[in-house]
Amino acid sequence: MTVRPAAALRSRGVWLGVVGSLLVAWGSCHPEFAFAPDGWPSDAVNAVGLAAPLPWNRVVLIAGTVLLTWAWWHVRPTRDRAPVHAGTTLALWSLPLLLVPPVLSPDAVLYADLGWTLSTGANPYDVGLATSGGPFAHQVDPLWAGSGVAYPPLTLRLNQLVVAATGAHPYWSVVAMRVPALLAVAAMLFLVPRIASLLGMPRRSAVWLGVLNPLLVLHFIGAAHNDAPMVATTLAAIWVVLRRPGPWTAFLAGPVLVGVAMAFKQQGGLAVVAVAGLPVAAALAALPLGRRLWLLGRRTVLATLVALASFAAVSLASGLGFGWVEWLDLMGLANTPAPLALLAKGGALLWSSAGGSYTGYLILAGRVGTLVLLAVLAWIGVRFADRPLSLVAWGSLVIAVLGQALHPWYLPWSLALLGLVPLTRRQRWWVFGFAITFGVWNAIQTAIWHGLN
Repeated sequence: MTVRPAAALRSRGVWLGVVGSLLVAWGSCHPEFAFAPDGWPSDAVNAVGLAAPLPWNRVVLIAGTVLLTWAWWHVRPTRDRAPVHAGTTLALWSLPLLLVPPVLSPDAVLYADLGWTLSTGANPYDVGLATSGGPFAHQVDPLWAGSGVAYPPLTLRLNQLVVAATGAHPYWSVVAMRVPALLAVAAMLFLVPRIASLLGMPRRSAVWLGVLNPLLVLHFIGAAHNDAPMVATTLAAIWVVLRRPGPWTAFLAGPVLVGVAMAFKQQGGLAVVAVAGLPVAAALAALPLGRRLWLLGRRTVLATLVALASFAAVSLASGLGFGWVEWLDLMGLANTPAPLALLAKGGALLWSSAGGSYTGYLILAGRVGTLVLLAVLAWIGVRFADRPLSLVAWGSLVIAVLGQALHPWYLPWSLALLGLVPLTRRQRWWVFGFAITFGVWNAIQTAIWHGLN
């Protein structure tokens, strides 16, 4: 059954989602969400934001997130509900967010400052954020000012390109950071249904979970997060391997794309397991566990070597190298609901109150947390060795949840992958509930954080 764009225009759920996006956009225009003393570098934007005075701007922001989430849930594919046109729905929900400041996160400002730093000839791995002067320095979150970044080099060069294309404008350069994210989301909208068809999965359900979800709309499009190009590139690697399964794609084309994805965001390297394993998925399912692990492990090692070579080549060609390694520990500075990080900080407070070293406890807890994460990933590797795409899907979710920081923009990659693999009824409801709860909580957390500062 062909779904026409007009189907979205007739859906009450779609239009309620538009209202939700409008409310999020309106609330995000308030000057309190800018770190500059005078608010956003646009009088018109500040005026729009001040039309919802404190604390109503926060209420508007939360209400918009709830409404968009409700709309997403009520356009999900069911037997009794007419399907909506995914592209039209996504366009309508995204439109209110395109010209406003970044929503629910100031990271796009950091991207612009990084682009400016590169334009001066400096290396952001050596020069801290907000230290190169320029039009973005006063807008950078004080938490990160003076620090380097752990973003890999292709992301930084992309930031530089956007800043150069927009003339380093203090407002429009930040807004234009959405352009790479929009292109990445468009690629996802193309790739997800095609991968679903190749895997024999329902296309509409895959697109609903993987592309229309409010975490993607708000945090890839609304906040312009640089995870979006990584996600699109890993999906492209998976699609290439599924379309032309064989040694050339499994050990060259696919891994090269994974290496490029890593140059956008390092987590993309996990996709190499799917690239290596999908061409032999039937054989993996038929083998006993020991031989299955040997086959998948051997292929993954070979594909990983190519992916790392691709990543290294991009890094060296960028002229920036591998300085991001020095800044990996910064991820844990942000206050997020990451379970292991919260336990570590709580334990450190108790230990320091008893006369121990707060920093020493955190270092030790961080190492223990890494071991816990690796142990869980190893269990997932054994559990899903016969289903390499499921291995990557659940593994990406574990990395997001058990890592140093848990941000909502980490989750759209997992949702896109989980929409492409079989889930039990319990797993589906767990995933849906987690996405809804965490997305709404993040909006509330953002309002609370700004209310306390």
